[in-house]
This record gives sequence, structure tokens and C-alpha cells, in this order.
Amino acid sequence: MLGALVIAGCLVAVVLDLVGAGLSDRVGMISDTISNLAAAEGANTPVDELADTGLYAFVIAVLATTWGLLRWRIERLDWKIGAFLLVVVAICVALIAGYEAYTSGEGPVIHYKLVYVLGGAFPLTVLLTAGQFYRIDSRLGIALYALGAIWAVAAPFLFVVPTAWDGAYERLLAALMLGWFLAMGAMIWRDPDTHRHIPKDERS
Repeated sequence: MLGALVIAGCLVAVVLDLVGAGLSDRVGMISDTISNLAAAEGANTPVDELADTGLYAFVIAVLATTWGLLRWRIERLDWKIGAFLLVVVAICVALIAGYEAYTSGEGPVIHYKLVYVLGGAFPLTVLLTAGQFYRIDSRLGIALYALGAIWAVAAPFLFVVPTAWDGAYERLLAALMLGWFLAMGAMIWRDPDTHRHIPKDERS
């Protein structure tokens, strides 16, 4: 069930972003970010609701991933910190969707602060959990280390990419992120109890 939630949440987020961009005549997927999709149309519009629903679906996927990883009961400290950081990712995405959608523009703007936190928490999660996956399958571990490093290096460039391309660049980063969550969802679905792959000295 948890694996299915992860995969479904990611797919819903992608589909609703595509549908919302297709319905909007104000934004484009290349030049406008996912957040721009909701902001440009205004609160409580169909496109805004689609964009927010997609983000909330992703939040569910993140929380399902957290639960799935914790169910493996791995006692490594780096694994536990990585799982905790997924909760931080979920909170940031939920606040980006909810706070920005339900305010009129008055008060402090926290969007970029949330993006900064999200941009640090996600690659740390990937890198901190990759060590355990390396012990299960060295090729998988190396791939995850590479993904975490690439994302950590590439993410800050979102703020210097020309505005005509920042939507495409953000969606590229989002695709890499979704790829990790889909991989985790597939592993949780296929093997919800991975104890037999964990060295005995690391089992609780």
C-alpha cells in the first residue's frame, strides 16, 4: 500500500502539472515554474487548484516514503536522519502549496525560504540513505550517491538560470527528485520487509 501511494502521488503530481499548464494561457512549462502556474492564475481558480492538488499528492508520496523506509527498521543513524529529513521535505512542499495559495500577498513571503530548506533537505536524504542501499547493491548505492551529488550541485543554479528557461530547469530538477521517489516506491512495493537484505548487525 505504501509503495502504491508513493508511485501514485508522484504520477498525480506530474499529470496535474501537465494538465494545469495545458489549461493556462498565461504560463508555459519552459519559462514558468510550477509555483508560477498557481500564482499567475490566482487563488481558487481551476488551474490553481490543480497545481495545489498535485503538490499535496506529492506530499502524500513523500510521507508514504518516510513510513516505508522507517518500516525497514534500520538502526543506522544516517538512515534515521535521512528519513527525518523527508518529513522536512513534506512540510516545505505543503507550505509552498498552502501558504502561497491561501494568502493575498500580504505578510512575509516565505516561498524562497521554503525552497532553500527543501533544496538542502532532499539531497541530504538521498546521500544519507545511499550508504545502506550500497550495502544491499553497490551499483544502486553508487547511482544514488551520484543522484544526490548532482541534485545538490545543480539545484542552486535555478536562481541564476535565465527566466525564459527557469520553468524547464525546475521541472528537470523535479524529474530527478521524482525519479528517486519512484525508485523508493518500487522498492517498498516489491519488498516491504527488506530485513533479509540487511546485514544482521544492522537489524533492530
